[in-house]
Amino acid sequence: MTYPKLKACLFAACACAATQTAALPVKVTERAELFAVCSGRLEALAVRRRSFQEENAEVLTHLHTQFDAMLEAVLPDAVSQGVDAVQARRWQNRGWTEVAYLLANIDYGLDQTTVDHLQGLLNRKISVCRDILL
Repeated sequence: MTYPKLKACLFAACACAATQTAALPVKVTERAELFAVCSGRLEALAVRRRSFQEENAEVLTHLHTQFDAMLEAVLPDAVSQGVDAVQARRWQNRGWTEVAYLLANIDYGLDQTTVDHLQGLLNRKISVCRDILL
């Protein structure tokens, strides 16, 4: 593991230790999954915000990049523990899809109660990821 990758992982670990709401999984395979899913979630939301020229698109892109770096740092260890080499991409796709479906349902929701519920769910999913880094 190179020094920048190690530094990114240690930063994330310290950030998690500082917050009670987000804790890194102990298993490296679970950490890889978490980093990949968050990468996909943040990338999908950043693309959405950029397409609508909304605020925070660059912040979300930066967070997405941070998760990619942390994933890259832990992925070799996860692969050595049996994770398929393409599994990380599947996890990223899952995160992207979660956010894409939520955004589509928010946009086309038929009643405000459902839209509010889905917006809250989206906010919680993004908060899980942001809490790891911030």
